[in-house]
Amino acid sequence: MDTLLEVRDLQTHFFMAEGVAKAVDHTTFSIRRGQVLGVVGESGCGKSVTARSIMRMVRPPGHTVDGEILYSRPDQNGQSASIDLLQLSATGTEMRAIRGGEIAMIFQEPRASLSPVHRIGDQITENILLHQAVSRLEAEEIAVDMLRQVHIPMAEQRLDAFAHQLSGGMCQRVMIAMALSCHPSLLIADEPTTALDVTTEAQILELMQGLQADLDMAIMFITHDLGVVADMADEVAVMYLGKVVEQGAAADIFRDPKHPYTIALLESLPRLDQKRDWLQTIRGVVPDPYSTLNGCPFHTRCADFIEGVCDEIVPEPITLEDNREVRCLLYTEHARQERPPVAEDSSHS
Repeated sequence: MDTLLEVRDLQTHFFMAEGVAKAVDHTTFSIRRGQVLGVVGESGCGKSVTARSIMRMVRPPGHTVDGEILYSRPDQNGQSASIDLLQLSATGTEMRAIRGGEIAMIFQEPRASLSPVHRIGDQITENILLHQAVSRLEAEEIAVDMLRQVHIPMAEQRLDAFAHQLSGGMCQRVMIAMALSCHPSLLIADEPTTALDVTTEAQILELMQGLQADLDMAIMFITHDLGVVADMADEVAVMYLGKVVEQGAAADIFRDPKHPYTIALLESLPRLDQKRDWLQTIRGVVPDPYSTLNGCPFHTRCADFIEGVCDEIVPEPITLEDNREVRCLLYTEHARQERPPVAEDSSHS
């Protein structure tokens, strides 16, 4: 599979009266065609801002100050050509053609994303008319077909409904229908099941998997739920303080996590094969976004912290033997020299 989207050294900052919050700080990752990339991390780690940066939807006081977002699309001769989305005007004709057409997004809260004063059918057909050369009647037929694909009953009648007349699960299905109405190459799903009950969540996830296979589109799936990632994603990118600290195949990361933050996230999950009265937690909290930390951004919470190394040296991405990329000083030669050898415990001999 060839690369559909490549984010290089992306930096999105918010310039506030209290200081500069580096929401996305030198983030790098890629998504291949037809691939599902799961993006995980605690709240405040920059997942949603990364998605909005790709869509060129960051509003002041936020600004994308540096980096590249290389999107591969066919040129006039049908050959694949990369275009840097950051070089396009966020409100220009070309970016507006890509946003919602070739790259679509499902937002975290469907009721807040749908207009409360416009009918569902008008909102879907508006997106279709903007990106496709069809008549309004044809757009309405496409809208009805999309509502059927997302399993909304009485699709023709639902065109005249308002968002407040639908349940949360139905609103989320409408958002999915709207996002997929123009058959995008990339779908960005930002916590699409957070506000749903577990039964509806399972239905939405199954629906997205089926549509992804049918349309052969890539998905950037942002979530806190590692169980969903294990079921949905081909690759996983773990974010912390605006950086991707580990990325690799989902099976490899869940079987053998490398970064201490990834290990801590997985250890905090309840497991059926372990009987205990308490859940493992990650000590401390995500640092203040205005604070400036020396060294590794996770060193204040890391159980494997090496004094004089992790608090002084900023880790660079390291590619491991299984094509895993990790930002951690524990895998550098310098850290191995600083870490003393572990003494054998004679009490168990």
